[in-house]
Amino acid sequence: MTKISRTRGIQVDGGWSVDSNAFVDEHYNAQEVPFDDTVLFTAVNSITGETVSLSYENAAIGYSLEQILLSRSLGRWMYDEDRSVRTTIAAGHDIEAIYGLLPRFLNPLNKDLIPLRLSSWTVVVNNLTETEAAHHDVELVFSATRGKLFIDVTYTRIEDRPYCVYMGMSKHPYTELTYKLDKPTTTRKVIHLNEVDAVAALIDDLLTGLEPFYASVG
Repeated sequence: MTKISRTRGIQVDGGWSVDSNAFVDEHYNAQEVPFDDTVLFTAVNSITGETVSLSYENAAIGYSLEQILLSRSLGRWMYDEDRSVRTTIAAGHDIEAIYGLLPRFLNPLNKDLIPLRLSSWTVVVNNLTETEAAHHDVELVFSATRGKLFIDVTYTRIEDRPYCVYMGMSKHPYTELTYKLDKPTTTRKVIHLNEVDAVAALIDDLLTGLEPFYASVG
């Protein structure tokens, strides 16, 4: 499910912050060639210190997918010109093929995750799959944050509507993977749903259009 023409969603496991993703833009057209040195996708893993980026370089090179292994100092991951390891994974003019390599890094365990339209969000937990039987009787199946915003999805098998989507805004911004369920909120909303497809559709709406939505919740 990595075809850009069919879906701009992507499988992203917990730990990854997707900083930018041009493919979720409804105006993005894979047939249009970007300007030189245009970054289309970037993500960093706060657990492993790994970053991946997909860019359009120029007419000669085409697109390139690059991995950087950050260096660690004073308890934080950071880029260091001398110590960080930079590797070009692939380059060429077939954006579909290069884009299709991203899940190898973003979902290294090859979990059967539902592709989501992520950009500017940190995924804390992601076990959102179409196979309901794979869940525990009670499980946090998805959690993501962006600044003060959060989305939290819990599965409870015995409930008539087993998926509980809890979303809102905290009083204080989250940093990296720091996330506490008991943090005080300024706005919040809870929605109970029966089907995981409805959950995925709601999450996509929240990920790509949160500002007007959060203006209306309380």
